[in-house]
Amino acid sequence: MTAHHWDAIFVGAGITSLACAAMLVKRDPSARLLLIDKHIVPGGYASTFSRPRAEATFDCSLHKLSGMDDEGNLLRILRGLGLEDALGLVRPADYFCAHHADQSLLLPNDPAGVQALLSARFPRQATGIATFFDQVFTHGRNGYHQFQMQDGSFEPDMAQLRHAHRHLKSRTVYEGLAELVDDPFLIELLAAPGIYVGGYPEDLGYLYYLHVMYATLCRGNAYVTGSSQRLSNLLAQQVIDAGGQLLLGTAVEQVLTDGGERVTGVRTRRGTFHAGQVYINTSPHYAASNLFGSEVALEDTISRLAALKPALSTTTVYLVTDGDPSTLGVAHTESMLFADDPAAAVAARRAAMQPGAGEAASEHAYWQCSPMEVTNYRALDAKGGNVLCLNVLDSAAHWPPRRTPAYREKKARAAAMLVQRLQRQAPALRGHVLHTEVATPHTYARFTNNTDGSGYGAMVGTSLKGHTFHHGFPVRGVHFLSAWVAGPSYEAAFGYAEMTARQWTRQTARA
Repeated sequence: MTAHHWDAIFVGAGITSLACAAMLVKRDPSARLLLIDKHIVPGGYASTFSRPRAEATFDCSLHKLSGMDDEGNLLRILRGLGLEDALGLVRPADYFCAHHADQSLLLPNDPAGVQALLSARFPRQATGIATFFDQVFTHGRNGYHQFQMQDGSFEPDMAQLRHAHRHLKSRTVYEGLAELVDDPFLIELLAAPGIYVGGYPEDLGYLYYLHVMYATLCRGNAYVTGSSQRLSNLLAQQVIDAGGQLLLGTAVEQVLTDGGERVTGVRTRRGTFHAGQVYINTSPHYAASNLFGSEVALEDTISRLAALKPALSTTTVYLVTDGDPSTLGVAHTESMLFADDPAAAVAARRAAMQPGAGEAASEHAYWQCSPMEVTNYRALDAKGGNVLCLNVLDSAAHWPPRRTPAYREKKARAAAMLVQRLQRQAPALRGHVLHTEVATPHTYARFTNNTDGSGYGAMVGTSLKGHTFHHGFPVRGVHFLSAWVAGPSYEAAFGYAEMTARQWTRQTARA
């Protein structure tokens, strides 16, 4: 029987909630925490689903973890939680393999190696490539330590911060790279890791992106054996072992207050639960529109949220093959497939982003022209089956409603186009695909309540207007978690969760 009085309640058991709760009970072992989620498993995007007949397990998120070397923030946090050994980390030998036309470039998993490889492949661009990596090591490093700057454990060079603010902050990734190099394929290649954080080079802010490159390439990366669900389950167990509880398959209907000033708990169909602090791990747009009563003055918050643009979502195709994918032409853990004409890809995306562009323009831009990430999950965990994951950034805007003939037709079209792209690169796959499954932006919205199905949270562009929506929130005791405030990526989630857990002060009496 679930108790009704808690020290804190988490609305949503996504990865940021789980990380924050695990760190919180480590700091305060007697804290009693309740995590509530409408899904039947914890983790949010950091979860899996299985198809027993296909003997396959599918991961819902890109679970390549950044910050996983000895100086990485995420590995430090995982070690602090005692999880490193239990996760069975897999460290790939390469960053990713890039496929363009008839050429392949295998990028090594270290920045010096990548710089040397690209300089040899693009000798006319060597100076610009060197400048880019200098910026990654300088401004990317500063951005990487954003949470440590706030608690005083990292002291940046103020001259570097001023330079970045004046000269880099207002540029998109495309603009920043185009000032350094003029080869369209090289620009797309250097910008490809934007798929880890939900943005194309025309969307993402360049200064922010430098920190993404620093985190993923310079501070090490690794995968979790057994998928991201393994990480979520381990965190959840730490909360349960400390006396907390997970209430799954239960949607929070309303966050309760004492007249709009202080939070008192939440209401669900399974009862009302009381706490002096509530942590909300869902889209803030959804929370503001659905989780508070009319007594809460949300006008200012809603006004700020109007400027908070969601990052892109994804369309994902899962394939199950009748043999090890590495014997069928997909030899690397992660591959990036690029359009034959990268310059046309940029033009296609810009056209698709125009109002009223239509679904044909969007399908052409996102499914056919833009980078497609292919992850060989069999190479990470053979127990999960012969699984390939094909992933492209996509927009929910051109997708028809679920459960309609048009939606089903579009899903089939997406699968056909993405699989065809892969088979052009790996023709040995033809005739060896046993099962195909498609997840769309609407799929992600259905299971997570994320605006536009964006599991990446907010787009981190050239303007941060809207990102401070939670500052001065009118209800005391309400805190916001998730990628919408932490930023995309597991490492950002854990970093923000660590900062939030350090601010914990118990504010509720035991019942």
